Amino acid sequence: MDNTPTEESLKQLLARKKRLSLDEALSIQTDILESLKPVHESFNKSSWKSKCQKYLNLLPDHIIISHKDDRLRARIERHENQVSENTAIEALNYVALECFWDVCLPASDIFSSGVIFYRMISGEFPWKYDFDNLSGSLEDIISRIYEVRKTPPPGPSFYNENCSRYLDSVILKAVSTGLEYRYSSAAEFLFALKAENRLIEIKPGTEKYLTPLAEKSLPEKPAPSEEKKKSKGFEDVAGMQDIKEILFHDIILPLRDKAIYEAYKVTVPNGMLLYGPPGCGKTFISQKFAEEVSYYFIQVKPSDLASIYVHGTQEKIGQLFKQAREKSPTIIFIDEVDAILPSRQGNLYHSYASEVNEFLAQMTECHEQGIFIIAATNRPERIDPAILRTGRIDRVIYVPPPDTDAREEMFRLYLKDRPADNDIDLKKLAALSENYVSSDIKFMVNEASRAALKERVKISQKHLDDIIKITSPSVSENQIQQYEAFKNARVFV
Repeated sequence: MDNTPTEESLKQLLARKKRLSLDEALSIQTDILESLKPVHESFNKSSWKSKCQKYLNLLPDHIIISHKDDRLRARIERHENQVSENTAIEALNYVALECFWDVCLPASDIFSSGVIFYRMISGEFPWKYDFDNLSGSLEDIISRIYEVRKTPPPGPSFYNENCSRYLDSVILKAVSTGLEYRYSSAAEFLFALKAENRLIEIKPGTEKYLTPLAEKSLPEKPAPSEEKKKSKGFEDVAGMQDIKEILFHDIILPLRDKAIYEAYKVTVPNGMLLYGPPGCGKTFISQKFAEEVSYYFIQVKPSDLASIYVHGTQEKIGQLFKQAREKSPTIIFIDEVDAILPSRQGNLYHSYASEVNEFLAQMTECHEQGIFIIAATNRPERIDPAILRTGRIDRVIYVPPPDTDAREEMFRLYLKDRPADNDIDLKKLAALSENYVSSDIKFMVNEASRAALKERVKISQKHLDDIIKITSPSVSENQIQQYEAFKNARVFV
């Protein structure tokens, strides 16, 4: 006689069976995520935000399993379940770190459902905690959990050999401790489960989990065609209005409307040099420039061209420009150009001089072959002067430290998805951080987060103000004056 109940909680089911088959686990996980989709879609509405303070995690107790049509069906009946001193230790396995600070996002549900999925497949929790020798206070327990989760867990396949590498990657992404690495919503998690026909539509008795691409990890970026549709070019660049105006009128318009410029016998630009202090966005704006003109983008670093063979680097340079011609119209972005094209004056080895000669020869009038050069450097005085002649680099553009609008946007970006007060004044932070570059702002936000974590409170305006007061910008006023001097006279002083 079958004593299986018609309905039970997932907690009761796991107590009976410890570990479920892949078919059963996938069926339940699909229903869980389908139930969460409409809740996550309403995240920006006040009703969700008001519930955030009550519903801090998803537990197996909240999932009701029905045994129907030879298939396990699941629905969520979530209860108020705040983290407190009375919270069962086992329940804390399912709680995302941000929930300990009273912050709940759709990604917090993703973490909880990911732990549930992990346990259904493996019969184990992702992390194992030892709470011996603790005082028993919630603060001590949370500190121990935080420490243990610094170590990535093994994939579920460690416990269940039927679990594929692909499914490992999906689940491990869901249980990432960092918010930015998880799926942002139930819809995104569900899409990953069903991606590229790996998961066949579930039908009673025919559930199969396919792994034709199990050796590949989950792609983090969309296909190039999709990425191109979603890209916004200069719309993604905060501030830098002066630079965007120069790029648009002096570079983009001639590239877009070649016929008009040729009719007036105005030369189409061949390349440009972006120079300025490190961390000011030269690489980023180059990538967005490529999106703005819809050109194929090749990024080159000094290590990409290095070779242990005599003339090996020259051969690589030739291959680089050959690829650019085949993919034209193409932008070649040369990062740290002072290392690739150093000045040939003084004691430069003959082989290096030959490499500079080869690069300069390939660059000359390359716009006629559909190639545009962008070079970037922090040390413009070290570049070979021949690169700056017309027909190679036509425009030299100074990229200063981020302006006020850009700094405000950077604070917004780096504070995103962190437990922070709602009344943080980003304009004030931008005003206080003049001459600070992107890496400085990221560092200060991280330090403010660290201070808030110690106090177990949300990041506040005071945390950020205090960090700014004790942090000096990585670019000195003297260095900025040197770059300004180069802009005016093409020499460092």
